[in-house]
Amino acid sequence: MLFGCSEDFLDRPAQGNLDATTLSNQSGVEGNLIAAYSYLDGQASSGGIVSATSNWVFGSVASDDAYKGSEPGDNQTSTDIEMYQWSASSADGGMNEKWSGHYDAISRVNATINLLLTVEGISQADQDRIRGEALFLRAFYHFELWKTFVNIPYYTEVDVDFRKTNVGVDPLPLILADIDAAINLLPLEQGAVGRVDEWTAKAFKGKVQVYAEDWAGALITLGDVVGAGPYSLEDNYHYVFDALRNNGPETVLAYQASVNDGSSGGQNGNHPDRLNFPHGGSPFGCCGLHQASQNLVNAHKVDVNGLPFLDGTWNDADVVIGDAVDPRLDWTVGRDDVPFLDWGLHAPG
Repeated sequence: MLFGCSEDFLDRPAQGNLDATTLSNQSGVEGNLIAAYSYLDGQASSGGIVSATSNWVFGSVASDDAYKGSEPGDNQTSTDIEMYQWSASSADGGMNEKWSGHYDAISRVNATINLLLTVEGISQADQDRIRGEALFLRAFYHFELWKTFVNIPYYTEVDVDFRKTNVGVDPLPLILADIDAAINLLPLEQGAVGRVDEWTAKAFKGKVQVYAEDWAGALITLGDVVGAGPYSLEDNYHYVFDALRNNGPETVLAYQASVNDGSSGGQNGNHPDRLNFPHGGSPFGCCGLHQASQNLVNAHKVDVNGLPFLDGTWNDADVVIGDAVDPRLDWTVGRDDVPFLDWGLHAPG
């Protein structure tokens, strides 16, 4: 006796995946959008330290603001980038983290936009808000990639062939176009903390214009943000770093980290930037990454008017106790014989 089965026996839904039908409602669209937001810290994986959106490796360590820190054998990727060893496999892997992580985020953004187009029953106001948030995030992630790699392809929701060239592509006009579209769609304020609104998009537009060296345009955009926007300086500089005062009046866009939420290894707890506690004998025990450089300290020198030196002389000699400095210096580093926050005098050595 022979037994058989039809060919559709082999066609089974992939386990652990959600299909479009499951997501075809407002909750599914909102969930997709939150998944796109989740990349604001960088790549949410144990190997995502180098891809942090703070750019502490590609920005601070690769310039003169900071040293990698920790120990020589720790985090070889950052060491190679700090020493400009671009051909080293670890440096190449770090660049791949940045590249793939942010394009993964862009893929989530475009999936959200396409899903939104198929779902009925969402109010026009919510449709505009969701699309505006998605367009902002798409611009943001492309901008992050452009800052690091310059020559990048730009992906939108209509792309089906992902083998796009980066030759002759100027992403800045495309980034600005997405931001302008977002500004027209976003509400002036959001009901949920962490979501972008119209003012977030306007402030970000001004930043992109600065990078594009559109000084006149940036002056207009940022003048509007400063003059009419909802932002202001904290009454006390300490409040900027007070965990009990998150999302204060200076906050334009802040990644909303979470802890004790069941994620493995604290992946949602701002993972790429979490290893910068003082090294060794500190109460934290680890890990001393992203340490301020002497160059950064010297850059805090000020003239008799309390303004920074712009003539290049700021780094001619290291800061000593008698030098006039920006008071924010001692919120940033510990200096010998100067009180460090509420830990008392910073001991020499």
